[in-house]
Amino acid sequence: MEVEKTVKKRRLIYVDASGKDDNTQFKISMYDPEKNATQILALKDINNSSVAEKYAIFYAIFYIKKQNLKHTHILCDNQSAVNDKDIQRLSKNYKIGISWIPREVNIVADKIAKLEPTLKEKDWNILKLFSDLVMQKDSSEIVQEEIKEIENLKIEIEQLKSAVNTKNEKISNQAKQINILRAKIDNKK
Repeated sequence: MEVEKTVKKRRLIYVDASGKDDNTQFKISMYDPEKNATQILALKDINNSSVAEKYAIFYAIFYIKKQNLKHTHILCDNQSAVNDKDIQRLSKNYKIGISWIPREVNIVADKIAKLEPTLKEKDWNILKLFSDLVMQKDSSEIVQEEIKEIENLKIEIEQLKSAVNTKNEKISNQAKQINILRAKIDNKK
């Protein structure tokens, strides 16, 4: 008797960012093929394509959580955005897969990103708040970093004290040798 395995199919979400040639007025797009849903959002005060791509991923995560989707996987053609530590942490916390794909595979999201926005400025404000909160370090992380910095400073101070003591010993030994040489010179006179 064969046991039939049930494999849960991952729901794919494609994202991309597009900007003018002078790296101004970036837009992000998200494409959900299962619902044939497209979302386009104009970003404000963003002048870097990698940052825009991160916002595209943040938007997809926000969309997935808002829609309460399960077994999702975000596909993006910007490797630095995919490998961003905040995005990796967030995707792990929410159990959302994220992978880099070649630009040629991301054709639909790429074309959508060049269209007129379908979302309003309030959606940008919500996304900005969401991403700012995600990227903020929590207080325990800050405290741990400060403790580590204090420990490193203590080690550095101890090393400096040791170096000063070593130099003081050398100076003391040299002073003793000079005094011995003076005494020998005085005895020869």
